[in-house]
This record gives sequence, C-alpha cells and structure tokens, in this order.
Amino acid sequence: MEQPFKIDIRKGAGGDTVQFHGNIDAHADRHFEDLIRQVSANRVIMDFSTTGRINSMGIALLLRSIKSIKTEKKAEVSIQGLNQINTMLFKMTGIFLLASEARTA
Repeated sequence: MEQPFKIDIRKGAGGDTVQFHGNIDAHADRHFEDLIRQVSANRVIMDFSTTGRINSMGIALLLRSIKSIKTEKKAEVSIQGLNQINTMLFKMTGIFLLASEARTA
C-alpha cells in the first residue's frame, strides 16, 4: 500500500530540515501551501530519503517552493536523500540550479 504524503519540518542548530514522505504529485499540493510559512532558518535541508515517485506536478511544486524559500526567506537550500531516479530527474529539470546537493561525510 502506498504511503500517504506528508511533510515534517524539524528545527535545529544547522537550520530547518524538511522531510518529505510518500509520492510528490498533485495530491501533495495542499501540503506545500504551509511549507514556506513554516520555514524560518537561513539554511533549509530538503530530505527525500522517504520519498517515492515525483511526477511533473511534484517537480513544479518543488521548484515553486525552493524559489519562494530562497527569495522570501533568503535561505540557502540543499537537498539530500535522493534515490538514483530522483537524482536524475532533479538534474534534468534544473532543480540543482536552485538548490545544492548536500554532501555526506
């Protein structure tokens, strides 16, 4: 059974970590409405380690959210926890032009 989509935001000394759970598609739209308002740090880490499929609507939601976080919150955005398919998708759609890929130690 498919996991319902949700977003968890954890506040920490290193910034806000946004954890995405489930598939990011048109059904995720309402969850993204509060995302920008809830982010308060100048560093935001988007964690996709528990994310499934991301379709074109999901890419549009992510692009819009990353742009808003960068312009409205003046925050640096980095991405971690991508699987191989979503990494390729992010490269092809230009998400990595807006957000850096977090380096693991």
